[in-house]
Amino acid sequence: MRLTVGTHAFESINLEATLFLSKAMGFKGVDIAGFHNRGRCSYEPDEVGANPQKFADDLNRLLEKYELDAVDFFPQFGLANSERSLNDPNPAIREKNFESMKGIAKFCKLTGIPGVTVLPGVDHLDCPYEENVARAAEGLRRYVEICGEQDVMVRFEPHMGSIAPTPERAIQLIQMAPGSLFTLDYTHYVLQYIDMDRIHKMIPYTGHVHIRQAKPGKLQSRYNDGTIDYVDVIKRMKAAGYQYCLSIEYVCFDWFGANEVDTLTETVVTKEALEPYLPL
Repeated sequence: MRLTVGTHAFESINLEATLFLSKAMGFKGVDIAGFHNRGRCSYEPDEVGANPQKFADDLNRLLEKYELDAVDFFPQFGLANSERSLNDPNPAIREKNFESMKGIAKFCKLTGIPGVTVLPGVDHLDCPYEENVARAAEGLRRYVEICGEQDVMVRFEPHMGSIAPTPERAIQLIQMAPGSLFTLDYTHYVLQYIDMDRIHKMIPYTGHVHIRQAKPGKLQSRYNDGTIDYVDVIKRMKAAGYQYCLSIEYVCFDWFGANEVDTLTETVVTKEALEPYLPL
């Protein structure tokens, strides 16, 4: 259990620069982004899927240069959450995602990345909710099968606007997809005024954590303005036997006002606040 950082917090610069910055701040572990057509530090996920060895060689070179290890890869195939979603009603689109995931899993194996974070899909309005959930669960089971062949974990991030917008629906989905875990981000629920005790119930199903501050009605805030007691969260995770990483992840994009904080400053402030409770 240790404190790491998401390099996509600094997506206005290229990947090598984000790794240099992460090293300079004292981090030893990093999340790597695979966001389609977004930011300068992301790998294009379909390109990674098509040529995992090429991208593994590139990342391994950079990780060795900056004495870092990668702890998560976060592919997103579309610019919008509904675009090429895990539970897209079109089976051809879902198969395209599965095919890319085969190469992505190999990339993770080659770089020593223990798991991928994926999005769980959305509630497509032209289909019944139950049908959307069933497709999301089926997609997660396929990902678990594909990634399991490379000994790579599958973690999905329930979020505002997803098929799992509440802790209860997220737990329902994970129980339908054995072998999957959460990438838990408290901010997506704090934004919605959801009580912390409901979110804590997700901890036993969690395999990765995103950390940033938030408050009711605000997806992201300055650390000193937020309402999440991360020291308490850390204590609860330790008590639950959590073994994985908690990755600081401030972001800068125009979604629920997430472009209103200085991601570099808040990363440093958060690290300094939590480092006494977690090793790097």
